[in-house]
Amino acid sequence: MFYAISASGPASFGIKVNLVEPGYTRTDFLRTHSLGLPATTVEGYEAVREMTEAHLAMPGTQLGDPVMAAAEIIRVAVSGNAPLHQILGSDSYGLAKSRIEALTNDIEAGRELAATTDIAAE
Repeated sequence: MFYAISASGPASFGIKVNLVEPGYTRTDFLRTHSLGLPATTVEGYEAVREMTEAHLAMPGTQLGDPVMAAAEIIRVAVSGNAPLHQILGSDSYGLAKSRIEALTNDIEAGRELAATTDIAAE
């Protein structure tokens, strides 16, 4: 997540904050030379290793263009004209929608219990 700050926001300080959330871009970032990977592993972290392997297999297949993403991050910072959460990339959009759906499901699953802590009306 990148933070782009421009001077056109809250009246008290004149600062506007945009959280720019880019998806994966086609760079060399997800290669072993740019990741600090452990020489040995321990039990209990299989999911982390699976995620790492998936990331190591990703270079060259990322959907995002890093030059276009950088240009849009700069545009958001300079213009100050973006929503608080600015998504970049269809993969980032899909992940964000999934997070919202999971959070909505959790909120609804706990709805009945949530109301039990209210002070009773007199």
